[in-house]
Amino acid sequence: MSRPKHKVKQSAGDSIFTALIYIILVFIGLITLFPFLDVVFNSLTSSKELVENAKSVIAIPKNPTLENYKYVLSGNSIFRAYGVTIFRTIAGTLLNMIVTVLTAYPLSKKFLPGRSALMQVFFFTMIFSGGMIPTYLVVKSFKLNNTIWALIVPSLLNVYNMIIMRTFFEGIPDELEEAARIDGCSEWKTLIKIILPVSKPTLASISLFYAVWHWNAFFDVVLYITDRKLWPLQTLLREVVLTMSMAELNAQMADVATPPSSSVIAATVMVSTVPILVVYPFLQKYFVKGVMVGAVKG
Repeated sequence: MSRPKHKVKQSAGDSIFTALIYIILVFIGLITLFPFLDVVFNSLTSSKELVENAKSVIAIPKNPTLENYKYVLSGNSIFRAYGVTIFRTIAGTLLNMIVTVLTAYPLSKKFLPGRSALMQVFFFTMIFSGGMIPTYLVVKSFKLNNTIWALIVPSLLNVYNMIIMRTFFEGIPDELEEAARIDGCSEWKTLIKIILPVSKPTLASISLFYAVWHWNAFFDVVLYITDRKLWPLQTLLREVVLTMSMAELNAQMADVATPPSSSVIAATVMVSTVPILVVYPFLQKYFVKGVMVGAVKG
């Protein structure tokens, strides 16, 4: 028989404090959710309703329309940009994780010769970088301009993520590796068969770090890519934001019907954001674990 659960009775002061905390959290949640809802409602608003609700802080469309999404998805550029972004996110994250693991694992071993000096070198790069122009010249010298690899190779390793991974590896009991060596495992087999399976939370959280960064990146495209066929979603969104208002003005002067620029921009934002929002909730718990590993053991 299961024992009855006894709840600790809270005092009046504790109950008031708990209620106050919930009210504050709900308020903060609403503030955080407000910009997102504004974009969603704006993307579903027609030109007429947009004018009618011009003075509203946030206006829920009475007659939602998908015309803005049809306008955004009418061309091939958005689907091509999706393909580039998905390839960059998958290939970039995979290569990032390979390089991060292969760097963090040796550096987690205290017997590695020159370990402290190597960590100082890596840490130095977190504070000082070569700068935009030297980095561009390096990418150009390797003939990576106007290739998808210009968006992946220069950022193969994030030192902060590597330190988080190294810290987790240091926390794994040495007995696991010793048992694997007794069973005849090589270093590679120990890493693949023993270390990585017990590191799934950290691997998932750091993969999320890399994937979100690749999905949202656009500035490196501006620097290295001039071929529009290689533009990812975020760069296409940047162009929409910069050019849509002018296109709307030209259409009005020519008396041609076109969706309002703010609604088209909002629809483009939703199209480019929804996929990563769908994936994030499934990895959020690993995301929190990964942050705590770096925060606690540093």
